[in-house]
Amino acid sequence: MKIVLFKNIVESQEFFSFELAKHFHAMGHEIFFYDCSDPITAKKKLDSFVEIGNTVFFSFNFNGMINDPLLCEKNGKDPVYLKNTGIPFVNYVVDHPYYYHKEFQNIPPKYIQISIDENHAAYMERFFPEIDASTVIYLGGTQLIPYQSGIFEPDMPIKKGTKEDLIPFEKRRDDIVFCGNYMEPAFFDKYLKGCEEPVREFYDELFEELKENPYEPLEKLAEKKIVGVFGERATDTYLRDCFENMIVLDLKIRHFFRGKMVKAIADSGHKITVYGEGYDKLPLKHPENIVNMGNVDSLKCLKAIANARVSLNIMPWFKKGGHDRVYNSCLNGALCLSDRSEALQRQFSDMESIAFFDLKHTEDIAEKYSRLLDDPGKMKDIAEAGYEISLRDHSWEVRAKEIEKVLKRALT
Repeated sequence: MKIVLFKNIVESQEFFSFELAKHFHAMGHEIFFYDCSDPITAKKKLDSFVEIGNTVFFSFNFNGMINDPLLCEKNGKDPVYLKNTGIPFVNYVVDHPYYYHKEFQNIPPKYIQISIDENHAAYMERFFPEIDASTVIYLGGTQLIPYQSGIFEPDMPIKKGTKEDLIPFEKRRDDIVFCGNYMEPAFFDKYLKGCEEPVREFYDELFEELKENPYEPLEKLAEKKIVGVFGERATDTYLRDCFENMIVLDLKIRHFFRGKMVKAIADSGHKITVYGEGYDKLPLKHPENIVNMGNVDSLKCLKAIANARVSLNIMPWFKKGGHDRVYNSCLNGALCLSDRSEALQRQFSDMESIAFFDLKHTEDIAEKYSRLLDDPGKMKDIAEAGYEISLRDHSWEVRAKEIEKVLKRALT
């Protein structure tokens, strides 16, 4: 099988693609990376690579289906290359589907979508039943292997990580790290300035409900509220149009809890090293406890986690899915301190292979973290158990085997 992937795209998605490419190649598949920064050269090479009937496009978030001047027309919205060639397109969507309603209107004939959360797949089945989008594959994790992670060369040897490659737990530089940007929730209010007062009130009330019910999907709370206001007029078509305008709330609530949990640790007297932008805007009683390393790429995040005893994760409102930050934490030997999702609760056990905190109770995260620090031996045991589970079940090597089945199905 010939697999076309994409580079010079969103950095994290390129990183995922490189990791998958190594494993696809080791499985015997031919790999071509379409360079989105040089479409003229890339298109010529693509034409030489393609073998109709044995080639599939694999992409994250529609790369290759939109916005390319040679693969698309109509301002980048019409994927004419895929339509004309009939090459299957397997799209791994790593955000909620309500980010992509417009893209769903013009998909190519042979299209399969992979979701990272069961709620996302259910959303597609309800609101876009004509699209093949029932497959759920959680994101994967990467163990840092110096000079190998984050790159792909067809002939490069692939070294599988082992515990011996990890920095010893006792010799790690940082007690706790968090990798991710922060934006003040108020930043997102500017997107509602043009709305009428009742609309702004609706969003404000829904935001408060999300804060009070942090384990409920946004679309569930939004539907309940919309139906309460509009009754029978709130058909699925109407709801679908409403959900497309909920992106601002999705971003606002995830950054609200991101800031809240980082603040809880810092203000409880513990140093926390953060890799990302915006933490100078986070209001703190003890700003001296934030060690701000600024924005970094995926590889530097892995290096940071590999040198930490605890890696904090706050789920991006995926209530039934998994996330690469969890598996990256475990695969690099750090104890993952995370809020819950249904997937994570199936995969790990609290205080055995992960440490869960409760989003509803801010004090819970600081108390749990303090207890962990008081028992370094227990902390190390949890980290090692998380590593073994993630190495077995949640690496990109494991995900490549799951994705391969979808790629083969796309070619049938």
